[in-house]
Amino acid sequence: MCYLLGRSRSKYRVSPYLDGSVKAHVITVMSIVRCLVRFDAAFVLFFLVLAPGLSPAQTPPKVTIAYAAVSPIFAGVWMAKEMGAFEKHGVKADLIYISSGSVTVQAMVGGNLDMSVAASNAVVSSILRGAPLVAVGSITNRPAMSLFVQPEITKPEQLQGKVLGITRHGSSTHFLTQFVLEKLGLQDKVKIQPMGGTREVDTAIRTGMIAGAVRSMKPGPKVRMLVDLPDMGIPFSMDLIAVKRDFYKSSPRTVEAMLKAYIEGVAGLRSRKDLAYKVLAKYLLGGGDSLDEAYDYAVKYLDRNARTDPAVIQTVLNWEGKKDISLNEFFDNSIIDSIIKEGFVDKLYK
Repeated sequence: MCYLLGRSRSKYRVSPYLDGSVKAHVITVMSIVRCLVRFDAAFVLFFLVLAPGLSPAQTPPKVTIAYAAVSPIFAGVWMAKEMGAFEKHGVKADLIYISSGSVTVQAMVGGNLDMSVAASNAVVSSILRGAPLVAVGSITNRPAMSLFVQPEITKPEQLQGKVLGITRHGSSTHFLTQFVLEKLGLQDKVKIQPMGGTREVDTAIRTGMIAGAVRSMKPGPKVRMLVDLPDMGIPFSMDLIAVKRDFYKSSPRTVEAMLKAYIEGVAGLRSRKDLAYKVLAKYLLGGGDSLDEAYDYAVKYLDRNARTDPAVIQTVLNWEGKKDISLNEFFDNSIIDSIIKEGFVDKLYK
């Protein structure tokens, strides 16, 4: 009671007409009331004076994440958004589609994007030219694409003098098309035509406007696969997860949350297959048998831990003629390694 804080029962005025037991009871009740009043006053004073210096729960940071193509290679990002993984890890994420990796990287450098999932060659090339970016993850470390051509083309040499489509210059389709043509001995013997985006490339193939293109999925029922790029043994990241260096330094926990959400999205493709099909249908704007192909593709190629293999950076640097530059200037696996070490990824697959 308050008398323990220096209050004396004698200071409370009680009617002399009450008997002893009632008086004692009334004094006890009055003491409790007086304590509560004093406590409430102290409680209010605490929050008026001291609470502003504390760190109360704040509104989750809002982040904007760009992806560079309408392709199942981005299914992990889509799934993370639709299953609420970003909110689960304390961030509110908005996804935006920016056609082509090279354009996405430009928007990252000059705009308000917090994270981009874009062609590795575009990310590495931009850093070579001074862009303040760093790759904090990789969605896959092999070229998950194939060269699809018109049905009458059965041999690589038949491509000579013809046109292959890409999305834009500097995109992953551009880089890999050049790489394949060099391997086939057709460099400078085939015209490369930018079409704008993935849908435009697919339409051009189906209508016969171009002889073929490097694509993640079969762009039409009549085309055939001429070269399967994974069989070529090229270490290549389809898309790097990149952030600005100042954001990486100032908000490492937010970056960690975004990476955890993405990794959980990839795991969700397997653990929540029904939802995965709905998500693919939503973002690919289609359905039917193509969803089976898209789902199988995503599960096959998307890496579970999103760790960047240094070799994929070296592949791009070699192509750029900068093979002696330190790889550490382009990527940092610190956060991913910490996530893996704590067992986060393993728990998702148990």
